[in-house]
Amino acid sequence: MFSMDRERVEKVFSDYASNYDLSDVKIHLKAVHTYHVAENADRIAESIGLTGSDRDLAWLLGMLHDVGRFEQLRRYHTFNDGISVNHAMLSADILFGEESRKQIKSQAGSENHEPADNGGTISKEGMIRKFIDDPSEDPLIEKAIRLHNVFQLPKDLTEREQTYCDILRDADKIDIFRVNTETPRAEIYDLPEEDFLTSDLTDEVYQTIMAHKNVLRKPGLTAIDKIASHLALVYGLVYRESILITKEQGYLDQLLENTSKNPKTQKKLSEMKDEIRKYMEERSR
Repeated sequence: MFSMDRERVEKVFSDYASNYDLSDVKIHLKAVHTYHVAENADRIAESIGLTGSDRDLAWLLGMLHDVGRFEQLRRYHTFNDGISVNHAMLSADILFGEESRKQIKSQAGSENHEPADNGGTISKEGMIRKFIDDPSEDPLIEKAIRLHNVFQLPKDLTEREQTYCDILRDADKIDIFRVNTETPRAEIYDLPEEDFLTSDLTDEVYQTIMAHKNVLRKPGLTAIDKIASHLALVYGLVYRESILITKEQGYLDQLLENTSKNPKTQKKLSEMKDEIRKYMEERSR
């Protein structure tokens, strides 16, 4: 049976994060985000009947999923994977080391699975053993972390892999609503505030959201498209408990109150707000 010590994991994570500039807004928010995602994962796991070490594993995924964000920010000072590095891959590389990275690279069949360019800084062994002694769940942990930011999960996951990937991805999405509420969006997206107030919400993004689909974040999105794409994360939530947590916390509701100086965009935002709230009510019954 898998074993771990939550206090040890928190201590190792705290020590790791302290190597970075926690006075930096971006780095601080990622440290806080980690604890929130772990809490969300723990609650979701409990809601679906996981107990003991199975529930601990879900919590652990939350604690480990974004360790690469700190190094990404140190190198590039951006959350934009497209212009820096795939943070999920970098997280797994840091945890599981150079040998694992080489193996994944040899098996990579798509850009979603392409490992990070680590610049030669990833150790051969990785740091996973600093967090836990038990290696029995290493393959699942690594897979869930590498896949936590992909647009769509691969179809060949086992039922257990699917469950833990879904828990982690739900937990992460829930806290993205909080981050986008509590952190100035200019800091998150590296864009001036005026862009969010005046840009066009493109028809493609608007129609995708109104169709209850996630938005593929790609080059060319406007500032308000980027905000809308995060609102659409609600459609990817798998578990009813995730919807209930989102409603309880209220951050998505706050984001839905965003306004625009652009009349066409404002009209679309109002329609999206009504549609998303209706969807939330239906899912929470």
